[in-house]
Amino acid sequence: MKNINAAQFQEMMNQDQAGLEVIDVREEYEFEEIKIKNSKNIPLGEIPQRKEEIDWNKKVILVCRSGARSAYAADFLGQEGKEMFNLDGGVGGLQLIDCKCLER
Repeated sequence: MKNINAAQFQEMMNQDQAGLEVIDVREEYEFEEIKIKNSKNIPLGEIPQRKEEIDWNKKVILVCRSGARSAYAADFLGQEGKEMFNLDGGVGGLQLIDCKCLER
């Protein structure tokens, strides 16, 4: 797992949004309030059962509100040999830089 910050995430989205698989591990009600465009919601507690829904042919980025839950998910998936990025600061960090990738 590699941590990326909000600015790095925004740059990745600008360069190749289609090549990214953004997985939001927040609860569904949180995801419905504010989310990243084209992201998938797989709550943290469902990651073990739903990990096959993740497109590992793309660059996978895990996100949550602050980066803690997504780091936990990344640790779990990393133990299975998967490579991914963790958005440090989460959706909250994207709000601070007014990222155009957010939907309300």
